[in-house]
Amino acid sequence: MSKRLMLLSILLATILASCRGNLAEPSLIYLISNDGLVDGFQSSYCWEDGIGGGICKDTVAPYFEDSIPLDGSAPIRFQLDTPLPDMVTLTISKEVLGETIFSETMPASERIEWSPAVAPGEYIIAVHGHWKQGVVGYWFSVSLE
Repeated sequence: MSKRLMLLSILLATILASCRGNLAEPSLIYLISNDGLVDGFQSSYCWEDGIGGGICKDTVAPYFEDSIPLDGSAPIRFQLDTPLPDMVTLTISKEVLGETIFSETMPASERIEWSPAVAPGEYIIAVHGHWKQGVVGYWFSVSLE
């Protein structure tokens, strides 16, 4: 009987470790452009591991040399890796850490389409995923044409 209990304990520990592994760090959020998926610049964050610990990562505000050209008449599209956040907040501004022009919070899904009410031009988009382990943002520089 003790061998069964030992095997059951090992199996349970393995299952819990593999489930926790998916939540060890935040999943990625990508901008979908005509050329494919674009990685965002990940912002600072603190992330809880669910067992009493966590990690904090600090970053500096990004500097973008180039903007990603997008069709200003089409929705801006994002792809989210799993595990999906509980919700997503999208903001658009003229510069990094600048005044927000438009913001919207919505439930997360693998693909998000967003149509902020802004004129054509150069913008910084911040996409913040809200997981129970923490909030993580990704910045993108876009040119809406």
